[in-house]
Amino acid sequence: MDAATLTYDTLRFGEFEDFPETSEPVWILGKEYNALTEKDEILSDVTSRLWFTYRKNFQPIGGTGPTSDTGWGCMLRCGQMILGEALMCRHLGRDWRWARDQKQREEYISILNAFIDKKDSYYSIHQIAQMGVGEGKPIGQWYGPNTVAQVLKKLAVFDTWSRLVVHVAMDNTVIIEEISECSCVAAQRFITRGSLNSTPV
Repeated sequence: MDAATLTYDTLRFGEFEDFPETSEPVWILGKEYNALTEKDEILSDVTSRLWFTYRKNFQPIGGTGPTSDTGWGCMLRCGQMILGEALMCRHLGRDWRWARDQKQREEYISILNAFIDKKDSYYSIHQIAQMGVGEGKPIGQWYGPNTVAQVLKKLAVFDTWSRLVVHVAMDNTVIIEEISECSCVAAQRFITRGSLNSTPV
């Protein structure tokens, strides 16, 4: 798979003329830039983010289900992008940058493989749609933000390489004790499974 197909690069996003001439700071996922002096850095950052959108002609979900997520997969793709960014920070660091003519790091390829639209990828549209059935969402039905978050929380349990735990804060409230508790439970789970020596996807 061409890694560029999963980035903003294919849209030619961020041509210099698109940037406003402003002295106000530009923030991209927690990093501050100056639009007047750091246009190259802004473009490099944006083109390094993963981008997932509607697709078609993938393997039928569940063997007989949809081969496209057009019209119902928007929130699932948003969930993939949020989780993809977390995995990028986890495995590559926030300052890692994608470059067209460079050999990509193995960790980057492993992250992309986790999102390929096929049934055995950890965070594929197939896995998300099928896990969503347990949340009361038939395959092909639109998800709300909470549903996709709950599904990704369940799928993350199987990703022993990333050793990532998804916590879903309910009612717009982050409770520190809940995060601490799920971190401790997760740490014990990873040690018990012996996943500290796991290899990438």
